[in-house]
Amino acid sequence: MPERTDTPQINEALRRAQGPDTATRTLLVKIANRLTAVRPAGEIHDSRRLALALRYATGAHGFRTPAANDAERRLLRHMPAIEPGITRGEYALRLRRAASR
Repeated sequence: MPERTDTPQINEALRRAQGPDTATRTLLVKIANRLTAVRPAGEIHDSRRLALALRYATGAHGFRTPAANDAERRLLRHMPAIEPGITRGEYALRLRRAASR
């Protein structure tokens, strides 16, 4: 008998395939705008990715609120991984691409 995939795994796969919701798209674009406005030629690291997700989720929904926690998780789900040597401007392009899905 074939093994079945758990329903939560299926739901997560569907959420990722559907792309970000409107609120998450808006935050992704705001983050991209910030990255292109401030030192676009500078290198970006994964710690900055995590910090930006927290900062923008908190700014939109308040500090330590359930809505902010959900927004941060959604942002991190849709923010591409940081590759070594990538610039802030290049990463902004990837964020805009993720927002347009």
